[in-house]
This record gives sequence, structure tokens and C-alpha cells, in this order.
Amino acid sequence: MMGSLKLTEIVSKKLGGGGKVTSPSAAPCPRGHFAAYTRDGRRFFIPIAYLGSDTFRELLNTAEEEFGAPGGRPIVLPCSADRLEQILDAFRSGGGAKKKCAGAAGRISKIW
Repeated sequence: MMGSLKLTEIVSKKLGGGGKVTSPSAAPCPRGHFAAYTRDGRRFFIPIAYLGSDTFRELLNTAEEEFGAPGGRPIVLPCSADRLEQILDAFRSGGGAKKKCAGAAGRISKIW
């Protein structure tokens, strides 16, 4: 399974490393992922499998409380891009979402 990729990483791979991203919709979301933005406007492709974790459920619940239900707009997570990268790195290095659910959920309140 593919790890979380930033839009610029995908475009860079497709364009040989020199591509500039001019539109958030420039690259489609890879199969098995969902697109979400961070508070500071960066777009991430997050594996759908992570939705089973307490960490992402809490992130999405807090996002809904803070920003409202997404409806016809993109999902915005209530954290910075740097913090979301830390969370995703913890999932990747821990061998998957299941192993990191309990530990990461206890630290989730430090995101905002």
C-alpha cells in the first residue's frame, strides 16, 4: 500500500522532479486514499485504511466541530502540515495504523 503523498510529490514524480503545482486539483487522489487539507492549506493524500484509527476519527470529529461538515467543500484538518506529517510518519514507521492507534490517540489533543 502506498503511504501518504503530498500533491507536490506526485506531480514531481510525474514531471521528473521539476514540476510546479498551480492548482490543488492538478493531480487526482490516488486509489485507496482520501484528500484532505491542513489548516495552513497543504493538501495530503491519506490512506483510507487510516480512517479505522482513533487518531483520524478524532481528527475528523474535531475538524467537523471547528469547520462544520465538509458537504461540498474539501476536508480541512485542524492541524498544521508539519504536525500532520508527524502523525503520518508515526503510522508509517509503526507498521500500520492498527499498531499506532492507541498511542497516537492519547497525543491527539496536542495537535491544536
